[in-house]
Amino acid sequence: MRYDFTTVVNRHAQGSEKWAGMKKRVPDLPNDIIPFSVADMEFLPAPEITDGLIDYLRGGAVLGYTVPTESYVQAVTGWMALRHGWRVEGDSICVSNGIIPALFDLVKAYTQPGDGVILMTPVYYPFYNAVTANGRTVVECPLVNDGTGYRIDYNLLARLTAQAKNKLLIFCSPHNPVGRVWSEHELREVADVCIRNNVVIVSDEIHHDLIMPGHRHTVIASLSDEIAQHVITCTAPSKTFNLAGMLASNIIIKNPALREAYRTEQYRSGFDCMGALGYKACELTA
Repeated sequence: MRYDFTTVVNRHAQGSEKWAGMKKRVPDLPNDIIPFSVADMEFLPAPEITDGLIDYLRGGAVLGYTVPTESYVQAVTGWMALRHGWRVEGDSICVSNGIIPALFDLVKAYTQPGDGVILMTPVYYPFYNAVTANGRTVVECPLVNDGTGYRIDYNLLARLTAQAKNKLLIFCSPHNPVGRVWSEHELREVADVCIRNNVVIVSDEIHHDLIMPGHRHTVIASLSDEIAQHVITCTAPSKTFNLAGMLASNIIIKNPALREAYRTEQYRSGFDCMGALGYKACELTA
């Protein structure tokens, strides 16, 4: 199969968030100016995905309310096993129409108004929104730039997690925007500190398949069964396969109590499913 990474699609009339936003700010820009804002691509989807969705629709698909299918579950569990060496049980997978909506629900599920949520800054700005919009407090644990790259301040993390008001760490792995792929040693340090102080880890791993040569991503929850019981792993095909508009995310929660708390919060929010084509698109990437 040949892939086209040279043809740039002009998306100005497709309802693209970043194109529409750019045009609103500077209406007279030529159509060949590409906005560098929201992280999706101007390339067409992989032909296998487009063709698979067409075949699915032509095969008699009814686009009604849809729950996770066995083929979708097998696609997610198979991908995690093959690409990341992590065995995931199907019943630990919750679905969401995006990792950001999931973060909003996860914050509400595991904290109370006024509680602290730790962020390793600088970090992707919706992390802040998920905290502040829900009446929680952002607690910054800034990454340290030592001249060669960014590292985690474990002493500060230990002090912050020891404070009873701080109940949750939203962790970015690999880290956006500093580009760090955390080592297994670094991940164990983070997990040990959080477990010792009973702080839940929400690990946004949406970029975990976009790793440069010479680096290896480790799913933090894969390090041990104990760690997995304290971690919520957020994944999606959207960054790797440019499928953000499919609104399909996989929220993997091994701990039954944490999983039930999240599903309860989804119920309160009134939305706990994905669109029919989102399941299929996710399945077609595996």
